[in-house]
Amino acid sequence: MITLNYKNKDALAGDIAGYWEEWNSSRTTAMALWAEIDNYLLATDTSMLEGGDNFDHKTHLPILSELHEDLLAIVYSTMFPHEDWLGWKGFEINAITKQLRGKLQSYIKQCHALSGFNIQMRKVIDDLVRYGNCFAQAYYKNDTTDTDEGYVSGYSGAAIKRISPFDIVFNPTATDFEKTPKIIRSLVSVGELLEFLEGISDEDKVITPEEVQSLLKRRTGGFRDSAERYKEKQYIPQGFGSLDEYYSSGYVELLWFYGDILDEVETKVYKKRCIVIVDKDTVVLDKQEIKSSVFKGGWTARPDNLWSQGPLDKVVGINYMINHRENGKNDAIDKFIYPDRSYVGDVEEIYDEVTGHTKYIMPEGGSVSDIRPDSTVLTFDNQIMMHRDLARTSARLPQQLAGFRTAGEKTATEVQSLNDGAFRGFINKVSQVEEDLLEPLIQAEMRIAKDNFSSIIKVLEEDEEGILLTTSITEEDLSANGKLLPMGSRRFSRQLQQLQGLTQLTNTNISQMVAPHINTYNLAKTVESLYGFDKYAFIKKFAAVDENLEMQEKQMVAEQEMVKTSSEPTSLEMEMMGEEEDEF
Repeated sequence: MITLNYKNKDALAGDIAGYWEEWNSSRTTAMALWAEIDNYLLATDTSMLEGGDNFDHKTHLPILSELHEDLLAIVYSTMFPHEDWLGWKGFEINAITKQLRGKLQSYIKQCHALSGFNIQMRKVIDDLVRYGNCFAQAYYKNDTTDTDEGYVSGYSGAAIKRISPFDIVFNPTATDFEKTPKIIRSLVSVGELLEFLEGISDEDKVITPEEVQSLLKRRTGGFRDSAERYKEKQYIPQGFGSLDEYYSSGYVELLWFYGDILDEVETKVYKKRCIVIVDKDTVVLDKQEIKSSVFKGGWTARPDNLWSQGPLDKVVGINYMINHRENGKNDAIDKFIYPDRSYVGDVEEIYDEVTGHTKYIMPEGGSVSDIRPDSTVLTFDNQIMMHRDLARTSARLPQQLAGFRTAGEKTATEVQSLNDGAFRGFINKVSQVEEDLLEPLIQAEMRIAKDNFSSIIKVLEEDEEGILLTTSITEEDLSANGKLLPMGSRRFSRQLQQLQGLTQLTNTNISQMVAPHINTYNLAKTVESLYGFDKYAFIKKFAAVDENLEMQEKQMVAEQEMVKTSSEPTSLEMEMMGEEEDEF
């Protein structure tokens, strides 16, 4: 909750803009680190990095880039291991039926396929890996258009969008992200601003038509009063050199405020407000938004600070050290090839162009010697490899997760145990992001779908035999007492434990003791489920016996047909028999 003058809209706009500047400046160090990480990810040589001009060589070893790519792949595959990453948890008898679960899962799959959910989530996970903080917002998207034939094309429904960590601020000392006020910055064109203003209801709209014209006049070289000139010294929009550059850019800066407000004049609390400010001085929208639609995920939580630490934060210094060692080694190797020389006495150097040799004429007591670096510099390769391994473990990325074999021979059980331990850190991180961001995001999508429900929705649902059938989604289905839960990491973790248990069981004497009591059909179904082969349904009770019986029956029929065919005369024999009858 923030304290400001709520009733005075001019003061309200300025106060919210002031909070943006205050909270944005409080994370200057974090944004500088994020910018440095981006530089390391995109650099091609050390001249593009701070402090990278200390050596003649400018080689940049992309350690951060390698870790970034590996982390992206592993985190995404852990969170979304397959299409069935969403589960349903009902809270009453009518909400736990298999039919309802299938309907809702098919509906949300169709929404995600049409709204670009996967594209946005890849960006969100990239923010998580790069900066340790990721943000997403659920909203109602309407891209439908009426065609000349009278058909309606385009998607209309719940969708999500990624929010850049650079474009959102909040009180970092708050105890809970959901409860702290948030301010989101966005840039839109003038046309998009006018379209946005037209879509605001009269009840929520604060700006008058005269104020709209004033906003447009600023961007056509109109007169700006002294208050705006003062604002230019205080609040220059981020990314623009001056206020004139901002007004002439064709873009408009919007600040979206979400949270509770304590009016310092009336001493009254206004709950769950959504306020939009243009140019940091004009309020255009003020409405109540009961349910928050902005959610945050983090990598490593900091105590008493909502800004989390990222997996690459600890590796930047190691990457600098690796570059330092690599370029120092390369400079030393050049000194071995082209060493400096020490001359004692009046030495005359003569180059023979015919032979390509250099002659040195030295006085008595004179000498020429090469000055070579210490040969221990050649051991830098070992130190570089050690620091590369340190970088991977610091990012919680052991080598076996990237497909590299570790040293030493191992049994199958040891390999499984190492993989389980390596994945444990990722499962913990992904589970945390699922609980903090993905789960409430899916629930917000379902809430938005229900609030904007207009007619029965047709979706495709796959039956047990893999056939796609059309099913209807009603408003009652969307109102079921339950919730969709992301099960990617949880199911992945459980499968790892069960697979490890089966592997260990088969490699011990216990398997012989329990063998007489094992239901082999249920064991086969367990293996089918753990390895994700449920949809293929290739495991059935005594299926091999039935197939062998069917094969034998078909073989017998084929043999009978062959005997029958061989006992009858061929067409050539029939022709010869006909010729013999004609002769007689």
